[in-house]
Amino acid sequence: MPLLTLKSGEKEYLLSRTLAAVFLVEFGLFDFFLCVYNNLFYDAAAIAAIFGLQVFALLRLPAKSNQYLNSPNIFFAVLAAVLALVSLNGQLTGACCYYFSAALVYFTGTINSPDKKYDNFIYITVLFIAGLLVQYFFMPAHTGRFLNGLMAYRFFSSVALSAILARHLFILQVKYQQADKRNDFNEVLFQSHEDAYIIFDNQTKEVVDYNRSMLALFQLPAATDLKQLFITQVMMRYLAEDSANKQLMMNGIPDNWQGEAGFINHAKNSFDALVKSVVYQQGDKKLQLLSIRNTSAGKATAVELQNYKERLLAADNTKTRFLSSMSHELRTPLNGIIGTANLIKAEAALPEAAKKNTALLLQSAEHMLDMINDILDFSKIGADTAAPCKQAFNISNCINKIVAQFNAKFSDKNLRLLTDQSEELENLPVLGDEKKLSQVIANLLSNALKFTLEGSATLIVKANAVTSNKINVRFEVADTGIGIAKNKQADIFTGFAQVHAAGLSRRYDGTGLGLTISEKLVSLLGGKLQVESETGKGSRFYFNLDFEPALTTTVASPAPITEKPAGDIRGIKILVVEDNEINATILKTFLKKWEVQVKEAGNGIHALEMVKYHRFDLILMDLEMPEMDGFTAVKIIRQTDTTTPILAFTASMLENMDTTLAEAGFNGYVLKPYRPTDLKAKIELFAPYRKIDYA
Repeated sequence: MPLLTLKSGEKEYLLSRTLAAVFLVEFGLFDFFLCVYNNLFYDAAAIAAIFGLQVFALLRLPAKSNQYLNSPNIFFAVLAAVLALVSLNGQLTGACCYYFSAALVYFTGTINSPDKKYDNFIYITVLFIAGLLVQYFFMPAHTGRFLNGLMAYRFFSSVALSAILARHLFILQVKYQQADKRNDFNEVLFQSHEDAYIIFDNQTKEVVDYNRSMLALFQLPAATDLKQLFITQVMMRYLAEDSANKQLMMNGIPDNWQGEAGFINHAKNSFDALVKSVVYQQGDKKLQLLSIRNTSAGKATAVELQNYKERLLAADNTKTRFLSSMSHELRTPLNGIIGTANLIKAEAALPEAAKKNTALLLQSAEHMLDMINDILDFSKIGADTAAPCKQAFNISNCINKIVAQFNAKFSDKNLRLLTDQSEELENLPVLGDEKKLSQVIANLLSNALKFTLEGSATLIVKANAVTSNKINVRFEVADTGIGIAKNKQADIFTGFAQVHAAGLSRRYDGTGLGLTISEKLVSLLGGKLQVESETGKGSRFYFNLDFEPALTTTVASPAPITEKPAGDIRGIKILVVEDNEINATILKTFLKKWEVQVKEAGNGIHALEMVKYHRFDLILMDLEMPEMDGFTAVKIIRQTDTTTPILAFTASMLENMDTTLAEAGFNGYVLKPYRPTDLKAKIELFAPYRKIDYA
């Protein structure tokens, strides 16, 4: 079944047909009446016969060059008869010596390739004129010049016309050969394609052809002949009852369309398929090709991939929950260890050796806490649960707070912590994730502190470009530490990697996650953390971030509670809601040392009873407790009391902790384990809002 339409020179084809028609009218009618007028009835009869045959041959030619010749053998027989009559007439009129010229013209008109159409016409024209001249000047003397000249003209006109028609036959035969070759190739493609193909007449809807894949897809017997059916019958037989686009496919498939459908094969097995409809022209017929591709296997694979993805996600969530739970379970006893050590350290009459041992205990416990924090942060980032948020903050204030936290640590190692900040950032609020930025800077400073034995570390914050809609800031931490070898710098952002030699790795212990976490956080913030370092000469970590300016009227200021100056916490009344007796005891001990009045509740239900009969300046609420957790208790409290500050007092690290707790009704949180000074500073923020006077 040919799928392509052949092309040819339409203008040349029409010109040659017109020329043939002119020849017929000119010599056929004119010479016929001329012979009758001169009483040459035999010649008139011969001309009439030749004229009739040539008209018949001309009418047999296709109307257009891209169409095919019907009954080419009949066409060839007509041309042969024309040539025979011309030859016979030439012999009877004494022009038989010019058969060679006629044969030459005919031969020239048939041997040339259809690609040499122009040369073909030149040869015919030259030979035609030459034949006329020879006929006229060398006609036998006994024949009248005029009459024999006319006969010669008619004779060669017939030969020329025969040559033109024969040439058309040759061109059409070449087209047939080319079409056959192309059709053979197209048939191979058609039959070998993995999609099921079925072709039907666009007008009558009769099935014209189909390929082997059609039989295979529908599991039809080899003897099945779909050509006896209409396309609607095929659809009725194999289209599933619940198929998509059923009405459309039953009532008439659009000319150029694509959609899904459900089918049932000969073995009564159902499958889904993608159906495509394409209309094309073949000769004078408009055909429609329907391709059907089985998509059931692909859908099954997609479902399996989705299930696999869900299993991976579930496993990852399980891992995250496990790490979060382990973090909580490890932080809780660590809170007791660190709290007890701080209580011992605060004893005035403590022997010097005990103070030293207590300091070592605190150092080890805090180091363990840092490792737990790193592992939890790493798991959160790996699970993509640390999406950045946009809140208004001041970069200079953020940097100053971080530097204040590290000043004492650098001083303890006799190191200097230097800063270099752009002045234009001091009064320029931006929108960004302050918490993640602070964590990155803190990790980089911790790294500098860890690997610098002498000298200094410098924190550089510079505004590269400030426009009305974007602020680009460069952050850099440079130190004079031990540096990193060139061949190891590519590994420093790999999780759990220790790029220093074994001895140094043991000396500078840790999880090796700080830089990995920082690199991932910077990537989440839209930047790229980079390093430049040389062994023995220190390291330089830097990255650039884009921020949006925060309009003064839209800057998210801290809650009014945190804006007030720190107050005297002596005498304020605090409710401690904590189910762990050790943690509750340590917390109460510190609060009483600070002369705070304390009430205690062991769970959320007990806390509700206490709030019902007592008034408090502040509530410290654990989140995970038996019988009623902290979230539920706060939700109930906020139904009647929206002013009492409530701080989450927890060892759990929540996703988007600030937002989650604020939406739950908390005013802030204290993360366990805690440093006593940090806890006291947090409580002091609420002292100015004390609503109970105990004097």
